[in-house]
Amino acid sequence: MIRLTRTRHLVAGAAIVGGIACRGSEPPPPPPTPPPFVAPTAAPTAQPAPTPPPRPTPPPLSLPPETPKPPPETPATPVPLPTVDPARVSALVNDGERALAEGRVAEAAQRFADALALDPDDAGARHGRARAATTRLGLTRTLVPDLPSSEGAEGRLKTLDGFDDVEEMNVRRAARVLGRAELDGAPGRLKPGDAYTINIYLRNQDRKKKRKIRIVDVSVRRIVNDKNSTVVVAWNPLELKANERKLVASLSGHWEDDVSSWTLAVRVISDGGDVYENRLVWK
Repeated sequence: MIRLTRTRHLVAGAAIVGGIACRGSEPPPPPPTPPPFVAPTAAPTAQPAPTPPPRPTPPPLSLPPETPKPPPETPATPVPLPTVDPARVSALVNDGERALAEGRVAEAAQRFADALALDPDDAGARHGRARAATTRLGLTRTLVPDLPSSEGAEGRLKTLDGFDDVEEMNVRRAARVLGRAELDGAPGRLKPGDAYTINIYLRNQDRKKKRKIRIVDVSVRRIVNDKNSTVVVAWNPLELKANERKLVASLSGHWEDDVSSWTLAVRVISDGGDVYENRLVWK
């Protein structure tokens, strides 16, 4: 068995050697044909990017022409205020007072105005101007009694048979005893500084029933230049028979320097609540 194996190996080795020997006697194969020469192709040259067309240059901004600034103003030289001449102002005021005392009202008013033009704060000139204006009004005005009125204790009526709206009609309840307040005694013309006395009377006008009026209160108000003030007067608690007229009170004073309007309002009240009113108006 061992021998047989060795024989097989020997045979195989001889065959391999013979094969090699046979190949050595064959002609060598022709050399391979080289590939055709191809000239190298140059790499494509990168083309530069196309240059964009130049943008149009925008026209320069057209600015409005600059307005030349005016040269700085030179501060004006302050004008000195005129110096007040006290002697001149005093002379004008004295001339105005003299003209006013002599009745030359227009001339007096002009003198006071001239003085105030020089010194608006001069007290004498301001006072004189007011007195001249009051005097001028007094040349055409007098104290005139108004229409007297009287009403009952309950005042105005709120209902009345046959009428729907009595309050709008200004209807008043009649006084229980008819009477009337009367004012007199003031001078006809008044100018600043003039003295005056005003008398307040009450008249009992009850002729049929012969009832008396007993006074329980008297009030007086004075309205000068729209300013209202109360005047305290001493009055007499009188009792008036039918058809009697008696002095209730008196008041005196001096006409003010600066008066543009003047009114005296009087109310006399009886023990029954009746109110008797009257007014004295400068007009």
